[in-house]
Amino acid sequence: MDRDVLVIDDAVDPRVYEAGLDPAYSYALAETLAGIAPSFEQADVVVYDHGQPEMVFQELKETVRDASGSYYVVVVAGAEPTPELLSVPCDDYLHKPVDGDALKQAIDRAMAVRNGDRREMVSLTRKAQALDAIQPSSEPEQNPAFDHVRRRLRELARPEVLAEIERIDTDIRSAQLGLIRGATDGQRAARTDGGKVGESRPEADDISPWKFREAVESAGHAVVFTDTDGVIEYVNPAFEELTGYAESEVVGHTPRILKSGEHGEAVYEDLWETIGAGEVWRGELVNERPDGERYVIEQTIAPLPRDDEPRGYVAINTDITEKRRREEKIKALHEATRDLLSADSPSAVAAEVGAAIESILAFRINVIRVHRNGELRPCHVNDKAERLLSERPTYEVGEGFPGAAFEDQQARVYTDIRDHDGGAALEPVVSWLYVPISDYGVISVGQTEADAFDETDLNLVQIIASNAEIALQRLRKERALQRENERLEQFASTVSHDLRNPLQVAKGTLSQLDDCTAGVGRLRQAHERMEEVIEGVLTLTRQGDRVEDPSPVDLSAVARACWTHVSACDTELVVEADSLVVSGDDARLKHLFENLFRNAVTHGQASTIRVAALDNGFYVADDGVGIPPEERDSIFENGYTTSDDGTGLGLTIVKEIASAHGWDVSVTESGTGGARFEFITATQYRDE
Repeated sequence: MDRDVLVIDDAVDPRVYEAGLDPAYSYALAETLAGIAPSFEQADVVVYDHGQPEMVFQELKETVRDASGSYYVVVVAGAEPTPELLSVPCDDYLHKPVDGDALKQAIDRAMAVRNGDRREMVSLTRKAQALDAIQPSSEPEQNPAFDHVRRRLRELARPEVLAEIERIDTDIRSAQLGLIRGATDGQRAARTDGGKVGESRPEADDISPWKFREAVESAGHAVVFTDTDGVIEYVNPAFEELTGYAESEVVGHTPRILKSGEHGEAVYEDLWETIGAGEVWRGELVNERPDGERYVIEQTIAPLPRDDEPRGYVAINTDITEKRRREEKIKALHEATRDLLSADSPSAVAAEVGAAIESILAFRINVIRVHRNGELRPCHVNDKAERLLSERPTYEVGEGFPGAAFEDQQARVYTDIRDHDGGAALEPVVSWLYVPISDYGVISVGQTEADAFDETDLNLVQIIASNAEIALQRLRKERALQRENERLEQFASTVSHDLRNPLQVAKGTLSQLDDCTAGVGRLRQAHERMEEVIEGVLTLTRQGDRVEDPSPVDLSAVARACWTHVSACDTELVVEADSLVVSGDDARLKHLFENLFRNAVTHGQASTIRVAALDNGFYVADDGVGIPPEERDSIFENGYTTSDDGTGLGLTIVKEIASAHGWDVSVTESGTGGARFEFITATQYRDE
């Protein structure tokens, strides 16, 4: 039968082991260090009797440590185990004298716990119990090794580990809870506010049942219990992690130790007034860690009543620092977007991009390049980039790190650019992030430490790049529109200059020929027609500009005034409302009505023209010949006319003026069979 127990004992009494071990076990004896290692190869459990003078302890510890990953070690110790003993990896401790039953139980316990976190938790708990048993109760709290054990036990206190330990050994589970909580009594430090310090901290059962205590100890939220004066009696491990204060540093003090000075006294007065009245207080606080770093918590404080009287308070704190930072970044991103969209040049957009990267991401090394004629030219280089790097070059598309990112239209992140060809030239900036701005350019962001960027940084820079793309698109469209307007203005000026002068000469000569020939009348009509074309072209080129500063305009009054310039003896104007008020440009709306009226009289042969209100606009209708349905989609096109002597500009001018106001215009049949032009002005229209 294979041996599964190795006994290392220089004064072994075989009867002790034989009395406790059932036939399933056998054991081997090793009396010297040289005999230990070979015996490990055939043993599952090692029983070590501490205190053998022949064995060099350090070598023994190393041998046991090497084997402890696969073997179970039970240490048999005297009444006072030494600190050296406690450094030996082991699964259980037994104190001499040892009987057979105790030995069997220890071996069974050891073999019941599998390798891994469960085994480590049991080992640490046994060590801490042994240390607590041989030293004054106040000393383990001050012992670095003891503190390390407690911290490691907190890290191991995951639900699956706790459940397994509870199943295997309830005593170990209870001891582990007590060690994490720090149940050892001791003197408290003096309170910083001068208040009275209690004799000892409350027992665990005085706060809650053990299952609730387990939940509190394992909770991800920081939990604080205080007395009615606000003196801290208990904090859980999450509190220590959140605040940076050890439990021993805050117990006996009030939460004032955490104050950052961010809030006025009114906040704390409201807090105490609320919980003093037996109600729950909820709010956000900015607190400060011992090193001065600030953090934000979402806090809930509730009274702990006993016999209808408060015995203290419990505070649950949730760390929302990162949440607030994200919200601040999003807010800053919105503000940066507004600044980007108001920039009036590509260089101004580049400057706003650089400012956004500095303010939102705190990355003070950035270069913004714009794409022109196949080159990526530096448009913005911030101050720190100028100090740390040489003058930034212009790259061709595909050249260098920025050119490659631009060519592929893919963001690139370099954790250490020195690992890439040409990267050493960028020192001392070693982390780089390159994000293209569509076909407009590329953003370069750097940091002097390696691996400085995470996924959130990349996402934010990409959002900034997208906003910059929108801003640059707007500038491109505005510049194209400006060039088109300038072209049209130049065209109109050319028409005016080249036609008006010979026209004036012809008109002057014509006046001298009134009585000479019957063809003079036709010549005069031709001249008038030329002047009409000139005026139409000039009006058309100037009516499409957006109305930037509209004012209230009474359309009823405008319509009646325009009629005096257009009226014909056979045609009547009917304005059905005393006041039709819109927000618009008075001069342009006069052109709109004049062209509509001329169209109705001259081409529509109307006898009545009617101006009236719609629910969300107004209409101009006539009783003339109307417009055939198949032609209604094309009447606003430049050059459309139904007569040989028409310019084809009148209704185009009407469309341009409506569009400049942001209105929709359409044509349909009037109630009398003529044409009806409807204008939808939406919220701009009101009937007074």
